[in-house]
Amino acid sequence: MTTQQGIKNRWLIAASAVGIHLSIGSVYAWSVFAKPIISQCGWGLKDVQITFSIAILFLGLSAAFLGRFIEKYGPRKSGSVASICFGLGIAGSGVAIYVKSLYLLYLCYGVLGGIGLGMGYIAPVSTLVKWFPDRRGLATGLAIMGFGFAALICSPIIQRLIVTVGLANTFYVLGFSYFTIMFLSSQYLAPPQAGWMPKGFNATTASANNKKIRDDLSQLMANDAVKTRRFYWLWGMLFINITCGIAIISVASPMAQEVVGMTPVQAAFMVSLIGLFNGAGRIVWAALSDYIGRPNTYTAFFVIQITAFFFLPKVTGLLLFQILIFIIMTCYGGGFASIPAYIGDLFGTRQLGAIHGYILTAWAAAGLAGPFFTAWVRETTGTYAGTLNIFVALFVVAFIISMLIRLDIRQLVVATASRAKGLREGPLQEMERRFTAKLDEIRNVSDFITEFARQAGLSPRNIHRVQLAAEEAVAHICNYVYLEEKSINTCSYAYDDTQHLTVRARNMPGAFEVQVSDHGPGFNPLSIAPPDKVAIEEAGDFQGLGMHLIKSIMDEVRYQRADGKNVLTMSANKKSEEIPAGTHTTRNPPV
Repeated sequence: MTTQQGIKNRWLIAASAVGIHLSIGSVYAWSVFAKPIISQCGWGLKDVQITFSIAILFLGLSAAFLGRFIEKYGPRKSGSVASICFGLGIAGSGVAIYVKSLYLLYLCYGVLGGIGLGMGYIAPVSTLVKWFPDRRGLATGLAIMGFGFAALICSPIIQRLIVTVGLANTFYVLGFSYFTIMFLSSQYLAPPQAGWMPKGFNATTASANNKKIRDDLSQLMANDAVKTRRFYWLWGMLFINITCGIAIISVASPMAQEVVGMTPVQAAFMVSLIGLFNGAGRIVWAALSDYIGRPNTYTAFFVIQITAFFFLPKVTGLLLFQILIFIIMTCYGGGFASIPAYIGDLFGTRQLGAIHGYILTAWAAAGLAGPFFTAWVRETTGTYAGTLNIFVALFVVAFIISMLIRLDIRQLVVATASRAKGLREGPLQEMERRFTAKLDEIRNVSDFITEFARQAGLSPRNIHRVQLAAEEAVAHICNYVYLEEKSINTCSYAYDDTQHLTVRARNMPGAFEVQVSDHGPGFNPLSIAPPDKVAIEEAGDFQGLGMHLIKSIMDEVRYQRADGKNVLTMSANKKSEEIPAGTHTTRNPPV
């Protein structure tokens, strides 16, 4: 289903993301398999539980190392690969049970299933952030809520299947079912078209919801993001939040029996409700973060959990104890759901999937550290009270980090505003950068133009068109200007990519200008004939389409041959908020 303009329905994109997360979130129902596997295969509890730890480990590792794959090939292909890995991993676990091979179980469920988990987790989330610039928290909360609720939905189904079709066949059925749901959901996933914005949305004015939309602080590539302090502040906050949350989940039942004297049946019922509050916290906190801001949301997490963990060992009433546990679980789930939107706020959306993948290594580390750390403290101190007090100290550290990241944000806002003010006040300001003439550099050119245009105070629509024009101009140079040398080098020796192009951006009182120059053979790109509609439809021949697009979206385009260089200059009138067709002009001096 798409809109009349051919743009996909963003709420169906969200529904597709939920479908994927409901499938991969079934990993939280692993405990349902534990006893049947032990009974049928004769393995120990510790051996079986390692399977879950391996899956979480590879979730984090695959999210980190395959984030660039997702950015390069898009959410549809990435989601499809995730569905294959996860489906085969679950189905292969059935084979491992049938032949009673513990290591095959580790390989299938842990490694292959974990890879599917990681890719399936970040592919739809990074896409949703781009579709919901006005409701980032709500959108990511919806998808990640599915991950949290999956155990509640899947657990009774798994139990029923084990009884009716047997353990190995259960894995076969689930593998095929998960693959089908994930694969079909992935086919609808796609990033929005360049320049798309929700109806009525404006990044710099009040939205339809009467609240000011916060601009992203920057647009960074993944490798640049990991060089910033705020990346590691985010990583540290998420690690502490997950470590303590997983630790509580792993010991909730025995701790409840020890601290407030719950019966095993009462404790089991409380544990069953933990998943409900975990899932609910993901949507509630994430949606709330759209209104109070992500920094305030994370600070609230830590203030609440410092208080809750401090009072937990002192509580004697069953009801109050459970209320505190459930509040902690909402913060645990909310931390997962709010982090993608926080990443978008701090680093932009250009490589959000890759950055999110790097951040999720905190999940892999916490998944290993949380239960181990809790067990060690419990054995050392002889009581869960000691464990809870240490968690209080950890959340104090997290609270301090949440204050430090605020300082980073404030400094960045001030610096950006100062640069923008200087650019707007100057009669003429310009920046110039040299790039290798390779198609891989287009994204770097785009980032350079976008950052300078944002600092110059251009409107989002004008930023988009100068960005698009620069990308098309660079693509033309890479594909045509240096085509002869590329062909020679391909045939005779390794391509020596010493050819370069220069991009110059100028901010003038009434216009923003982008100039792209190269040292290739003299050629006026404005002389290229407009694309032939018949050739496009019948032969897929798009020749001339790029230059036609540049002339269509820019107010003025001119070419000259100067000092042995091709110089293409493209200007955008700052007052041109709309881009009516045919309003551009071109100047074509003779070559």
